[in-house]
Amino acid sequence: MVTLYVASSEPYSGKTLTCLALGTRWQRQGLRVGYTKPLGLLPVTMGEEVTDEDSRFVAEQLKLDVSPSHLCPILLNEDTCPCHMEAEEARGKVKEAFAASAAGTDVILVGGTGSLLSRGSMVGLEGATVVEMLDAKVLLVCRCESFLDVDSIMACHRVVGERLVGVILNLVPARVKDRIRDEVVPYLEGMGMPVLGLVASDPVLHSVSVRELAEATGGELLSGEEAAEELVENFVVGAMGVEGALRYFRRTPRKCVITGGDRSDIQLAALETPTKCLILTGDLRPRHTVLARAAELGVPVLLVSHDTLRTVTTIEEMLGKLRVREPRKIARAVEHFEANLELAKLDAALGLG
Repeated sequence: MVTLYVASSEPYSGKTLTCLALGTRWQRQGLRVGYTKPLGLLPVTMGEEVTDEDSRFVAEQLKLDVSPSHLCPILLNEDTCPCHMEAEEARGKVKEAFAASAAGTDVILVGGTGSLLSRGSMVGLEGATVVEMLDAKVLLVCRCESFLDVDSIMACHRVVGERLVGVILNLVPARVKDRIRDEVVPYLEGMGMPVLGLVASDPVLHSVSVRELAEATGGELLSGEEAAEELVENFVVGAMGVEGALRYFRRTPRKCVITGGDRSDIQLAALETPTKCLILTGDLRPRHTVLARAAELGVPVLLVSHDTLRTVTTIEEMLGKLRVREPRKIARAVEHFEANLELAKLDAALGLG
C-alpha cells in the first residue's frame, strides 16, 4: 500500500481538489483508493457523527465506505477546539482513522489542512509530524502567483526532504504563466524538487453558482430559481452612469452585476447584456419592470440586505475560500490535471506505474 500526503504551503491552494482528481484517476486505472484527513476545519453532521465537510465530499465522490470519525478524526473549530488534547491522544486518533481508511486499499490519500508548516501544531500534528508518523510520501500543491512563492515552497521542502515526490504549481495567473514555467520551474528542479507541472487559474473552476451566492450573502431569490445552478465567472459593480455601464457590461461575459436596489436604470442595462445574475443591495426591492424583464430572460434576481460595499466584501471572501463541488467542475479539474501535469511521473515515484 502507498500513502500519499497531499500538502500545501498555504491554505486554499487546491489540496482537496487534487485528492479528488488523483483518486478519480487512480480508480479509473483499477486501483483501490482510500482517503482520510487527520485535521478538519468545517464540521458537518453525518448520521450521528460529526466530520469535516471536505472529507465527506471526497468520500462521497470516490464512493468510499468509511465511518465519519475515520474520515476526519479531529476537528479544529470553535465548538470542538482540541487545544487541551494531549499529543499522544491526538496521534492515536489519527493512527486509528488511518488504519481503518487504508484497509484493503492500494493507495491512500491523506489530505493536509492549511499550511504544512504550522496547522495542527497545537495538538502535535503539524504536517511534518503526520508525514513521519504515517510513513507517507508528500505531494506539495502550491498556489503560485509570483516568484516570491518559491520561499514557502523551499521551506516545505526543507521540512519533508526526500519524502517529497512531486510539486504542483497551482492557480497560476495567465499574466505570469510564462515566467513561472521558464524561471521558477527550472529553479525548483535544480534544487531537487520534482515539479509535475503547473495548472493555470481557470475561470470555470473559480466560478460560483447563483445559489452559492445566495447562501453566502444571505440573499433572497426574487426570481430565477430554475437558473440558480448557473455559474458566474465575473463580477461587476454597477455604480456608474448607464452609458458607461453598458459599455462595460457588453464586454464582460457570464457576469453577476451588483448594484443598489433603487438603480433600475443599471439593472435594465445589465439585462440587455450577457448577465447570469443580478444582486440588488440595500434591501430595496426592484421595480416590477425589472423583475418582469429578468423573468422573461431567465436571469435570477437576488435581494440582499447589506449595502454594496459589504456585499462585495462578502463575495470576495467567499471566492478566496471557494470549494469545488459541482460535477462539471470536478470533471474539468480532472481534465486539467491530466492535460497539464506529468502524472505518470508521480505514478512512477509512488511505484504505481
